[in-house]
Amino acid sequence: MAAKLALARMTHTVERTFDKVRRGPARDDPIIDCYGGYTTATQIIIRGRVLAKARAISAEGPQSIWRNFTDFLNLFYTDELRDVVITTTDGQARTVTDEEGFFFLTLDATAPNIPQIVEIQAEGAAETHHVPILSSHDASFGVISDIDDTLLRTGAFSLLRNLWTSSTGNVHTREIFPDAIKLLQQFAEHDACFFYVSSSPWNLYDYLQAIFLRTGVPRGPFFLRDLGISDTQFITGTHGDHKTDAIEKVLLANPYLAFTLVGDTGQHDPHIYADIVVRHAGRINQVILRRPSDADLPDEVTKDIARIRDAGTPVHLDFDYRKLLDDVAVE
Repeated sequence: MAAKLALARMTHTVERTFDKVRRGPARDDPIIDCYGGYTTATQIIIRGRVLAKARAISAEGPQSIWRNFTDFLNLFYTDELRDVVITTTDGQARTVTDEEGFFFLTLDATAPNIPQIVEIQAEGAAETHHVPILSSHDASFGVISDIDDTLLRTGAFSLLRNLWTSSTGNVHTREIFPDAIKLLQQFAEHDACFFYVSSSPWNLYDYLQAIFLRTGVPRGPFFLRDLGISDTQFITGTHGDHKTDAIEKVLLANPYLAFTLVGDTGQHDPHIYADIVVRHAGRINQVILRRPSDADLPDEVTKDIARIRDAGTPVHLDFDYRKLLDDVAVE
């Protein structure tokens, strides 16, 4: 542990020094890379990041693997701006970006007085940013879904396949499973609200949003991961820690809702979901899991599924969600 802490502090110092040299005074017109807003029982929460220059998602359709690869790398080459003041244009709320450029802005708001749009601005920026607010107050239940190999074909259970698929595809070619679209749209028809949890970095937010928009996945706030380096941690927490923390935030933000958890058996979803089910008795209506391959389920996955069922929560498990449409609860 001491060695990891020392490595984190050393790497953090090097990164900060490099950033000072590389960035210089590039703060004339900061760009807000906004991740949208969502509601809690009493607040609106807006998240985002401030950058020195905008990043673009390719508007072209099929293109070469090399072009896809370089476009993907460019999503990670960012100049983040720290200590930038972010305010709502009406002056109701204010915050400051952290050392990685991230900000977290909260506004007091309760139903039915939830605006559809909130305008925010970065200090020194020429333009205001219009943030769509995704409210869960009128939903009849909630859906928390994993992304990789649950909705988006990735091969996340294989590191090499995951890297190849992610870096050589683009927003026009990446595949959302048709059965996942059908499942989520069925939930949407019954007034569900949606939350998407992934260990993918925030650099991929616009990339993922474009894929979801193209394929008709219902809108919902994303909970992605900061891969930055701090003075106390090298990179960030584990895959399981991040997902667990994100799900806990969603449950806390929506104490009046019960939830469906959607995931797959290829990574750690069954274990994470089993812990959530046990810890939050009565909050989880059902768990839906995709089997990404026909390989036998590992013993630990089988045990986690049993834990969920022993807690009284139904588990639906199959290779294709369409086979489950008549069985899953829609409330």
